[in-house]
Amino acid sequence: MPCNIYYFCLTLFPPSPGVPLLLYANRRDLRLVDAARGRANATVVVGGLEDAAAVDYVYAQGLVYWSDVSEEAIKRTTFNQSGPGAAAAQTVVVSGLASPDGLACDWLGRKLYWTDSETNRIEVAELDGSLRRVLFWQDLDQPRAISLDPGRGYMYWTDWGEVPKIERAGMDGTSRAMIIDKEIYWPNGLTLDYGQEKLYWADAKFNFIHRSNLDGTGR
Repeated sequence: MPCNIYYFCLTLFPPSPGVPLLLYANRRDLRLVDAARGRANATVVVGGLEDAAAVDYVYAQGLVYWSDVSEEAIKRTTFNQSGPGAAAAQTVVVSGLASPDGLACDWLGRKLYWTDSETNRIEVAELDGSLRRVLFWQDLDQPRAISLDPGRGYMYWTDWGEVPKIERAGMDGTSRAMIIDKEIYWPNGLTLDYGQEKLYWADAKFNFIHRSNLDGTGR
């Protein structure tokens, strides 16, 4: 679910026992909120940001990642829910970025994936930004949100250019396929329900949240 029509910036944070938490970017900061109690109890994880667009995390390592479209960078910090807060931010990727709108962490393979709606690329790197590789650069027109299914080995992304669509591919860049291309306009929010094997996306033009099976059927 996007903060506005430009940003896909919410992600569920694995909870403490019985406490679901929500991590989100609000352009100027990253916040963590008790999903059962609402925004009033939000904790600022990282503040003083320029234009944070997307956020994700690797829970086992206490790492929070975000992209900043104004700084044209991807950054990270460590965060301990029981501690005093986040450590100093570290820039992970900065060269060759223009508008990194989408970001997703592979917590199994320890990889970082992102989209760039100006360079029209989808890239992957190690969690520290090393071994960077372009996965897709053809037939992309403003790729936006990206979501991963590490257990099944798939990645999904939205594209809201002149031919808006949702695609998926293997996380190694193979088996690319378009799965949604009808009745879709500005798909800029994307998430997966692993247990129910469902794909959800928000369309900022129609103001709807849609659902389908992971292969695009059963919409």
